[in-house]
Amino acid sequence: MKKIITLLIVGLFALNISSAHALEEYSEAEKEQFTSWCTGAKSNSEPMCNCALKQVMQTVAPATLATFLANGGKVSFSQTSVVTAAAVTQALTSCSN
Repeated sequence: MKKIITLLIVGLFALNISSAHALEEYSEAEKEQFTSWCTGAKSNSEPMCNCALKQVMQTVAPATLATFLANGGKVSFSQTSVVTAAAVTQALTSCSN
């Protein structure tokens, strides 16, 4: 079951690759918001969160991530939310190895 969910998330992420080109610059406040969420709500180390943020900044537009974090990092049933959650999860998983 876990494998199916992972494949579903990766599939949705792949379908939305065109919207995932974050060419915009992240502000310091946006970076701090992600790091605060990552270290607080998710209890990850700051180096791991910084690693994940670097990856997320390459694929998720700042406004999209801000909306995701404003919802507490919880996935809603919108395609954008699912794709953002997949990108964040993938980055955190990659950085934890």
